Amino acid sequence: MEEVELDGPTPVIELVKQGIQENDIKKLIEAGYHTVEAIAFTPRKTLILVKGISENKVDKILEACQKLV
Repeated sequence: MEEVELDGPTPVIELVKQGIQENDIKKLIEAGYHTVEAIAFTPRKTLILVKGISENKVDKILEACQKLV
């Protein structure tokens, strides 16, 4: 099956393919982050403030975002 490249922002749910858990993605969406790009360009210290997301998870999420951006 061919992978289709999307034009425009990448939905945050795509982080599942990078090993990020769905409950963590839900927390990011609830905090107002709906695209991978929005997360990738947000300072780490700001992402740490998202309720329920630890510093270690923030690092993993940012690493996953860099692979998709």
